[in-house]
Formats: sequence, structure tokens, C-alpha cells
Amino acid sequence: MVIALLAGAGFLAAQEASPAPTPAAGNARPRFLSECALPGLERKISLDLTDPMEVVDLIKFLATKGEINVIIGREVTGTTKLMIKDVTVGEALDIVLAANGLAYEVKGNIVKIMTDREYRELHGEGFYEQKQVRIVSLRYAKPSQMAQILGEVKSSIGKLVADDTTGTLVLIDTPGKIREMEEVIRRTELPTVERVLPTLTTNFVLQYADVDELEPHLTPLLTKEIGRVTSDKRTKTLVVTDLPHNLAKIAQVVRLFDRETKQVFIEAKIVQIKLSDTFKLGVDWNHVYEAMDPRFSLQSVSQFGLGLGARSETTPNPSFASLSYHTIAAGGDLNAVVEALSTMGDTKVISNPHIATLDGREATIKVVEDQPYAELTYEVGTTNITGKTYKFIPVGVTLTVRPHINEAGFITMDISPEISTVIGTYDTSGGQGVPIVKKSHAETSVTVKDGVTIIIAGLINEIKDKQVARVPLLGQIPLVGALFRWHTEATENAETIVFLTPRIVTGAQPFYRTRDMKKSPQGARVGSAALGGMPATEETP
Repeated sequence: MVIALLAGAGFLAAQEASPAPTPAAGNARPRFLSECALPGLERKISLDLTDPMEVVDLIKFLATKGEINVIIGREVTGTTKLMIKDVTVGEALDIVLAANGLAYEVKGNIVKIMTDREYRELHGEGFYEQKQVRIVSLRYAKPSQMAQILGEVKSSIGKLVADDTTGTLVLIDTPGKIREMEEVIRRTELPTVERVLPTLTTNFVLQYADVDELEPHLTPLLTKEIGRVTSDKRTKTLVVTDLPHNLAKIAQVVRLFDRETKQVFIEAKIVQIKLSDTFKLGVDWNHVYEAMDPRFSLQSVSQFGLGLGARSETTPNPSFASLSYHTIAAGGDLNAVVEALSTMGDTKVISNPHIATLDGREATIKVVEDQPYAELTYEVGTTNITGKTYKFIPVGVTLTVRPHINEAGFITMDISPEISTVIGTYDTSGGQGVPIVKKSHAETSVTVKDGVTIIIAGLINEIKDKQVARVPLLGQIPLVGALFRWHTEATENAETIVFLTPRIVTGAQPFYRTRDMKKSPQGARVGSAALGGMPATEETP
């Protein structure tokens, strides 16, 4: 089989001397390619091209199916949509060529395809001056039955192609005959004549997706005026009726959306450091890494350039704008970092919370205590107190995270940490000891691998510690002892550091914490699988 592209009309002119049954020159009318004596043209094919396809590629495809030798002119261009079922290769080529205004010549067993302009230059008249093409979509009548009726109307050079599946009827004939056939179709295409469509109905029972969320994605895919979808929220079932070829596409979309939702198990460690005078501006992370025992050093540590500001001598009380973010590679020793932090001040682990959430769902971790204050009620029009109620304000650390998992196993964490502390009280006419709360808050996104620990540092607050000093013995004497007692107030900077370790898990496995993975053989296997085969590390309780 030969498929070639012509350099121009000159090649055709050079071949004019070779004898062949051409489809007419001069006043002779061109006949249909499907009527030529080429065996491959009789082979049956079906096509469903809902998206436009380059006409050159389509002709090559049809020529390959029919094992026909084809030469395609250089000027042949255009795109074509084609939906046919059980038609011959010759009929398909007739439709494609006619729809794109292309001409052809048959010389021996070679079909030469060109534009109508090239054909006119060779023969002095246009290839399609004697026939035109109309594609009609029938709504009620059956195309094959309509073709039988129109067979009595078409001319001797006319041709009809019917496809009952898509309800399409292709008319190829002279302009006058096409107008006559269109009038026949108009009179016989009536609502009382119902075409039986070869539709199928399939039930999709969803395992993970929600029917209300998936249904809007399926509706645009349905065949217009034929397909329909209904849903049952109680049983999570979608019932889809459509043509068979379109049901296959819809089933593929359902499989794409109805997938198991991944989950993220987040382990947190919240540590508070009362900073010594040397590090009153905050933890020096370079010092932390240098001070660590090489035997317990981190596999890799990187710092994100997410800080919105920097500490300096002129900003002794940095706010959330000084937040810094670091990472510890999966398998790194988190305990070694906590131990190194103790060299900078009194270190205390406030909490070790953990939580699991679905991919894309927000999770909140709170380590707070309720700060009480009294609220007074008065008699109307007087200052007489009629009652007292106590209310509470939560104070502490609140961490909101929203994980997003990509196909490569990376987790993007939308993190929003907030730390609040009471810096004083305020008495109002209706309240006693109302807490004055100072808050530090920030929002950011960090992308890490499964099992990598994120360090959020820079949440610094002042802690005021009131103490009573007295002279031994004399300070304990009633009344007179007040002369030998005095009050002191010490102010310390405390930095709260949050460690977050996200791991991708499935609902089929229990959520093992990192510190439990070594204790339980089963937990070690599950944890290692969740971490992609990396060894589990032990965590300080």
C-alpha cells in the first residue's frame, strides 16, 4: 500500500497520459469512489469522532483500513467530525471528501486526492458542480427507513448513507434533488413516528464519591436529547441511560471520580522554651544543628524562605512576621532536635496531639486552657449587684491544617498557627478581671514528602512571673512582717515551637503513632508501608 503527499498539481498533470477509469472529465459526471472496482472499498467500518480530526490523517486512516493506495495533494487541509456505523470504506471516503470539498481521480489501483481548485485546473470544471452533500439529523424517523423512501426520489448519481445509531442521514446528489429530498424529510419527520433508539441503562453504585457532586459532571457528557441520568442519594446510586458508545465514556469518568479518598495522619509535638538571656530574640537554629551529637544528626534539614520579617536589636518582641519554617527528613531523629533545644533555655513539651483527616479537609489541633473571668449583673436603674456569672476565654495554641496529596506522594500543608496568652486583666462596669489576650497568628503553605517533619518556629510571647520575696523569719510575722516582704515581677521570653509530621494512610489500616511503630511488630509493618518502606523512629512520650 502506498500513501504519499503530492507536491502540487504538476504531478497529476504528468500522470495524465496513463489510461485509467477516471470519474469523468469535461461534461461527464463524476461517479462515487465507493463504486470503483477497488476491493478494499467494500470493507465495513464504524467511527465515532466527536472531536475534529485533521482530514489528511482521517484519509490516511481510511486508506489503511481499506488497504488502498492513496496520494494526497499538498493543499489538502481541514478538519472533520464523523460518526458512522457499519458503512464501507468507500462510502466513508465519499462523505469525508464531499464534506471537505475535495476531488479525486482513480488511475489503476491508485486514488489521487486533491482540492477542487486543482481538479478544475486539470479538467476545466469543478468536481462538485454536479452534486452536493447534506447531513441531516433525524429526531423521530429511523434513518434506514427514511433512506428507503428517498431512494425513489434521488437521481441516478445520487447516494444515501444512513446510520440508525446516531440518527444521521447523509444526502449526496444534485442541488435540485437534495431540495426535493429535504422536503420529503420535512413532511415525514413527525413526532408520531418514533425512532427506537438502541440505548442502554447502567447503574453506578458509588463507593467513595457523593452523587450530588458527581452528577453535574456527568450531565454535560450525555447525548443531547437522548441521554439522561437520575440519582438516589440514599443508596449512592447513579442510573444512566445513553447510547452504548457514550456509556463507555461516562463509566470512565465515574471510575476517575469514584476513588478512595486518601487520608493524612498528622502527629504534632508542641514545645515551649523559656529562652535564656543569650537567646532572648528566639531560637538560633544554626546553633541547634551545630550543637547536636553527630550520631543523632538529622538526615537533612532545610529552611523555607517564608519569614515575613527578621529579628534585630530594634525589634526585641518579634511578632508572627518572624516565623521560620524548617523540615526534618523522614527517618530523622526528632528527639535529638528537642534535646538540642534544651541548651537554649528551659524546654517543656506542652502536648503530643495527633489527628487524622481526609485529603483536602481541614483539621484543628487545640492545646488551650479556659481563662475564667466574672461578669456582673445589676439591678435595673441602680448599682446594686444582683448576680455574678463566670465566662471563659480559651488561651493557648491553636493549629489549623489542611493537607492536599498529589499523585507523586507529596503533601501540601496549608498551616495556620495561632498562640495566645494573657498579658493582664481589665475591670469593666460589668466584669471583673477580664483577661487581656495577646495573639500571634500566621498562615502559609508548605509542600513536603510523606513522613517529613515540619518545624514552625518564631511564636514568641512574654511571660510575666510575679513572686514574693521576704526576709527569713521576720517576713512571716503578722502585720509587722509586711515591712520585710516585697513583690517582684520577672519577665521572660518564651518561644513556642510546633513539630508536624504528616503521613499518608488508608482507612484499612490502624493509625499508628511514630513512637508505637517499634513497639508493635504489626505497627512497624504498617508504619513502614505508610512511610514508603522507611524505618520508623521512636518519639519521646
